[in-house]
Amino acid sequence: MVTPFSPESAGTLYTNHIAMLQEGYAAALEEASFDALVVHSGLPAKQSRFDDQYWPHRLTPAFAHWLPLPSPDAVLLIQPGKRPMLFYSVVEDVWESGVEPESDHFWNAFDEIEVADLSGVASSLPRGRVGFIGEAIERAAQWNLAEESVNSGALLRALDRVRTRKSDYERACIAEANRRAALGHAAVLDAFVAGDHSELDLHLLYLRVTKQDDVHTPYKNIVAMDENAAVLHFVNYGSKPPRHKSQSLLIDAGATCMGYASDVTRTALKGKNSEAAATFAELIRGVETLQSEICRRIRPGIDYEDLHDQAHHLLAGVLRAVGIADASEGALVDSGATRFFLPHGLGHSLGIQVHDVGCRLREPKPENPYLRNTSVIESGQVFTIEPGCYFIDSLMQQLKSLPISSVIDWDLVDALTHFGGVRIEDNMAVLADETINLTRDNWPDTP
Repeated sequence: MVTPFSPESAGTLYTNHIAMLQEGYAAALEEASFDALVVHSGLPAKQSRFDDQYWPHRLTPAFAHWLPLPSPDAVLLIQPGKRPMLFYSVVEDVWESGVEPESDHFWNAFDEIEVADLSGVASSLPRGRVGFIGEAIERAAQWNLAEESVNSGALLRALDRVRTRKSDYERACIAEANRRAALGHAAVLDAFVAGDHSELDLHLLYLRVTKQDDVHTPYKNIVAMDENAAVLHFVNYGSKPPRHKSQSLLIDAGATCMGYASDVTRTALKGKNSEAAATFAELIRGVETLQSEICRRIRPGIDYEDLHDQAHHLLAGVLRAVGIADASEGALVDSGATRFFLPHGLGHSLGIQVHDVGCRLREPKPENPYLRNTSVIESGQVFTIEPGCYFIDSLMQQLKSLPISSVIDWDLVDALTHFGGVRIEDNMAVLADETINLTRDNWPDTP
């Protein structure tokens, strides 16, 4: 079993992380012609103008990049060559209780200023051009910051580039988030195989094992049985167990550690009592092999979109091997057939945000419209690898209209449609001399 990451052990890692951010943010400020930066943590967002309820607070990502303090209406003042300043207030509220940070390891990195309100921030701002990052732009107006300095596109782009290369501290947090997610996945997969549970049952089990409230997961868990696995972001959990003897399960669920996310997907099958079920089991093994091979090929200097295209060639081989298609791999890829079975991108950057920023540096090729990572892979990047194969009715109908449809075994496709689809997803960290699988390296009893 992997040893959990302890916040108490984060000391040196976090100190180095802050040093890396100070250097990176200083360069970004210089590039965008700013002298200092104010980062606001955000304000609670109202669910509807017609109601008085608020969404659980989510930190502004640039704020969470520096510290995991889950407080609304807090401010960081960042100036090159100086310790960052943290402004926050403690509000007495009879309706709500404040959320405690997971750890207190970060406090010594900042000059802390507890204030009754944030009106005094203006007097602490330095001369020169001060940028503002955050959604609460009314605060920027209160502090007389120039409108063009609020969420400047040039500054955001420069800061996004800082986010693409993770520090050792960030990788440790993401690894721990994977360890926590792995416990939930293992429990759900065991329960799925052992008994008759609904999608809602399995979702709640995942939350209990990972010790997360639903609102604290990095994203809404996808727990999909049978045909529902063909809905790429299925979250409308059924409350009754399926009646079928043969069942598939696709679970795409993550966890967090000090603001950093994991994003993991597994597919399972039980009740292999039919020819179609046996073929679907073979399809799962084929996608797992495909995914492992793509992970093996990762190294600095490779274009991520090239990996995406290679995944389609490997998927074509899987389609041939299980009997879905009878054509060459080249014909299946060149005709676009594989895009109907795998319509989404191979993966995305991962960090403070599940779909982290900075790696979609250009538009992907027209045949890859949903690809979120078009960067050249560099040391320091963390991203997902998540190929899949789905039987989505609307896409299958489109595929039937193409000449290549004549090589598809539509009877087999119809039989497999009941199982929905397959997705296998791991989180990968790229270093100069190795690539680390943060998911499998933190999985209980990894084979």
